[in-house]
Amino acid sequence: MSITSLTTPDSTIAHPHHPGQAASGRLSERMGHGPAPQPEKMRGFRLVAVWVGLTAGSWAVLGGAGYGLYTLVSSLLL
Repeated sequence: MSITSLTTPDSTIAHPHHPGQAASGRLSERMGHGPAPQPEKMRGFRLVAVWVGLTAGSWAVLGGAGYGLYTLVSSLLL
């Protein structure tokens, strides 16, 4: 940035980095390399099992916290 100008030269402006793009994305595309492969999506029974497990775990944590609060309050009131 110069003293007389409020604009910066283009070489100092950082361009955004897009996910899956190499640091020199244009160069790697010219060389025949595409973007990095995406991970395989979870489907079917595994997905249902993970959702059920996460739901059961969250209910267990919520139940434990509720029971702990109930025990704390009952011991303070008695």
